[in-house]
Amino acid sequence: MHEGLVLVTLGQTLGDRFLLVEQIGQGGMSTVFKAQDLENEGAAVVVKIPLPIFSSGVGSWSIFQREEEIGLKLDHPFVLKFLPLRSEKRRGYVVTEYVPGMTLSDRLRHERPLSGPEALRIASQLCAAIDHLHGRGFVHYDLKPANVMLCPDGSIRLIDFGLAHAATTSRFVLGGPPPAIGSSDYVAPEQIKRRRGRKSVDIYGVGALLYEMLTGRAPFPGDDPFVVASARILGDPPAPRAVNPYVSPEAEEIALRALSRDLNQRYHSALAMKRDLEHLDQVEMSGLCDRLQPVTRVRRVMRLARYVMLVGVVPVVTQVVLFILLWRHFARRP
Repeated sequence: MHEGLVLVTLGQTLGDRFLLVEQIGQGGMSTVFKAQDLENEGAAVVVKIPLPIFSSGVGSWSIFQREEEIGLKLDHPFVLKFLPLRSEKRRGYVVTEYVPGMTLSDRLRHERPLSGPEALRIASQLCAAIDHLHGRGFVHYDLKPANVMLCPDGSIRLIDFGLAHAATTSRFVLGGPPPAIGSSDYVAPEQIKRRRGRKSVDIYGVGALLYEMLTGRAPFPGDDPFVVASARILGDPPAPRAVNPYVSPEAEEIALRALSRDLNQRYHSALAMKRDLEHLDQVEMSGLCDRLQPVTRVRRVMRLARYVMLVGVVPVVTQVVLFILLWRHFARRP
């Protein structure tokens, strides 16, 4: 039977090369296996295989092809490495290096907040990875704790480029629909508004991760993803030091600058943010913590009212006006 039409199982060898030895994860679109690379002395690798529903059809496997295409163009110690594969492989899958350790998400489940120095160190490495990504012309677009691996040697790996796309366009690298929105806890305001966020989106994502590492909570916590996502359009998160008094003023300034709704106040590059993270004594204190605008009930009501006006009232009034004009036009005709 054709390899692409059956479910994979442990002990199976893909492409006469990758022996699947352990299932280490499963998401909404793929299953992830630890495998042995038989052409490289059995070295450990990770094989990500689309679920059957995503293994064929227009726009299905192309998502994984895009991720592989982008991954192969990246080469940085803090970015997950992709293995080039033969083009004649009989089913869709991508292969990356195997990285021991845990995700930042796992770490935060056991310990939150992290110490200030550790949070700054992780954020600095993440900025280095993002700077490399941007330098190669791509935007990650889905920064969240589950996409940051913490390695035993203290380094990180930025993983999962499923939503990544070219920085010069709001569309994916190989065409297709506009980029999907990432996790609601970490999306930037311009993502929610479906505007071209480009590199600023990743800066916001790093800021959201830094905020959570420093305070132990997301900038806008909540169970309703729509409420959480809209909150960042309506106002600012609480100052980090109001949540955790042990956060330094400089670290607070960095996090709030990265999370600014005003793109002119947000860091213009990951490299600029990295410099501040590594040189707290040189951070320019702007007093952002004193100018925060909290999300209030009044702001939510005003936004709802504007939405009702745009969606409900304005179209009705427009139709009434057009009807009156047409009625007058035909009433004047003999």
